[in-house]
Amino acid sequence: MENNKITQICPGCGAAIPEQGTAICPYCGRELIDLSREHTDQKIEEVKRAQKKTTAVPKRLGLVVAATLFVLFAVFALVLFLDVPDKIQEARMQGAMDKLSRDMEKAYKDEDWDQLEQYLIDECEDYIGAPDYFLYRTAWFLHTYPPLFDEACQTHDTEEMLWIYETLAEDYNMRDDDIFFRIYETDDTIEAALKEEVERETKILTEEGLEDEMYKLRR
Repeated sequence: MENNKITQICPGCGAAIPEQGTAICPYCGRELIDLSREHTDQKIEEVKRAQKKTTAVPKRLGLVVAATLFVLFAVFALVLFLDVPDKIQEARMQGAMDKLSRDMEKAYKDEDWDQLEQYLIDECEDYIGAPDYFLYRTAWFLHTYPPLFDEACQTHDTEEMLWIYETLAEDYNMRDDDIFFRIYETDDTIEAALKEEVERETKILTEEGLEDEMYKLRR
């Protein structure tokens, strides 16, 4: 029997099995195990390949996690560098203010005084932040109060006359502060009309002998 033909040794009886591919020992009937070098090397390579595949998954996962963290860090750093949160908030607030202004402007141009009253009086806490709030409030005052003042004057309702005068005079007096014009938008036509109305009512109240009451109101 030639040695190069012996590829298996029976683990039961120890007999040399010369034929390849034999699964059962022809001498004792024991199941054979392939102990050849070629078979052993093949199994070792299979194990190595399986190990490589197993270790490759954590490595790829680690690379993905590292790359993701790097991108997130870069984005976060860019956000801080560009001051993006503040700019987004600022843009959002500016958009809200622009909408409030558009609401009031539309009501004013449409001469929808009831709607304008809702914005200026009923929803004052929302609209007062708009830079043109006082512009439209003054316009509404000038539309609403002068006719009421004249009616009170005809009926000699002194209390009503003084209350309307005080309302318009306080609105007019705000213009004495330069900060007002730096913060709020104004309209030359409305400003001139307000000045004219306050002077007109001042004259009427003076003629009615209410100068002292006017002085108390404007102190």
